[in-house]
Amino acid sequence: MNNIKISTLNKAIFEQIDLPDNAVVADLGCKDAGFLVGLQQAFHDKIQKAIGVDITDKWFKDVKYKKPIKLKVMDCSKKLKFPDNSFDFVFSADMFECVSDKELLVSEIHRILKPGGTVICVNCDWESIAYNGENKALISKALHAYAVTKQPWMDDLDSWIGRRMYGIFNKSKLFESSVSVHNVVETEYKDGFLGFDFSKDIAWLFEENTGALSKEEYDEFIKNLELAQENGSYIFSKPYYIYKGIRI
Repeated sequence: MNNIKISTLNKAIFEQIDLPDNAVVADLGCKDAGFLVGLQQAFHDKIQKAIGVDITDKWFKDVKYKKPIKLKVMDCSKKLKFPDNSFDFVFSADMFECVSDKELLVSEIHRILKPGGTVICVNCDWESIAYNGENKALISKALHAYAVTKQPWMDDLDSWIGRRMYGIFNKSKLFESSVSVHNVVETEYKDGFLGFDFSKDIAWLFEENTGALSKEEYDEFIKNLELAQENGSYIFSKPYYIYKGIRI
């Protein structure tokens, strides 16, 4: 995982977490359990049990984790397979935009949280991601195409999910709600950095023949970023909305 993302975004998230002793925590859509590993390191003396779930175990293969972390396969778009009042803290990152019945997921998070428990949902606002480069129209096209083109494994897609998370939770009247925004900013375009890795993810638009971006357009997009790095004008910006709710 990108070092800048860990040192800035996770720090911003951890500052909003106050775990009780012997806490039971869950990460919905945990992928490689990276957040749970970081949470365990930050709050190792307070966590009794940590459960990470994802719709597939393909990210579990090379995960370096140990007790009290356990990983399970679970579809978070359906009723969660946990008893009522199970967790002191529930976390989710970049998963809500892929779920069609968001109201069900909100109610399920409320159900599995203990009274007074905390949920934090972190979501990028995909239409607010920015790169600098000479070809403004092409860069904007590539970013917009990635934000609004649904990938085959997704149940749903909402490119405005970051800015919508507060309203999705708050209108349920099940939580005391607050929201903040953390912007990850990078000025280097190189392997291992978030902006570099994200630019490579955009290649799927032509690789999967979506029609949203041609190979020629993608190659030109990458050239713009490389040129910006060479002339000292490169910048990447990715805003994450951090929703925090306390179960009523």
